[in-house]
This record gives sequence, C-alpha cells and structure tokens, in this order.
Amino acid sequence: MTNDTSFTVLQKVLDTATLRHKVIANNIANVNTPGYHRREVCFQDELARLAATGDGERLAAARPEVLESHEGPFRADGNNVNVERELADLMKNALVYRTCTQLLSSRIAGYRAAISGQSATS
Repeated sequence: MTNDTSFTVLQKVLDTATLRHKVIANNIANVNTPGYHRREVCFQDELARLAATGDGERLAAARPEVLESHEGPFRADGNNVNVERELADLMKNALVYRTCTQLLSSRIAGYRAAISGQSATS
C-alpha cells in the first residue's frame, strides 16, 4: 500500500467515535448523580494536525483524551449534564461514525476493483 495515511485517519476517527459514544452514554447514565461532571472526548484538533503532517507513525500512536468538563450551568446538586446536549452530541457522533464507515467502505471497494482490474463503478 502507498504512504497514504487516510486509512489510519479513518481508523482513528472510528475509534474516537466509539469512545465518544461510550462517554456520552456514561454522561446520560449519570444525569441524576450529584456532583457528577460531564466528560468529553478531545481529539479532533490533534488528529487534524497530525494528519496534515503526514507522519503516519505519530498519527498511529496518538490517542484521544477523556476530559472532565467544568462548563456550566451546574445544577444545585453540582451536576452539569444536560440531556438535550448529550443527545445532540450522540446524533452528531453517529453521523460522523456512519460517514466514516461509508468512506472506508468506498476506499476498500476502490482497492478491490484496482486489484481485480475492474473499474470502481462497474
């Protein structure tokens, strides 16, 4: 295969989306837990920076971070989970995941077509 980092980027996006889904589900599960602070996955800026460098080794080694959010508003019990925000983030994350799997599928189909000597559209 070429020095193309697109498969690594797609893998990282899928892995991050999977982790983000778990974090969002955990936030929703803790909506009524006093003192719970929502968590979020941070990785998109780092992923974009590494993808732009084309350094496949550093890209492959990069990992998303789960950080506690101290953004408000906090309720009287100290919890800052907003279910509507979490559900919106969940839908956005599902769209990212679905789009990425479609891109990956398309790339694989293109490689299969090239290997078999067929055009990708036939």
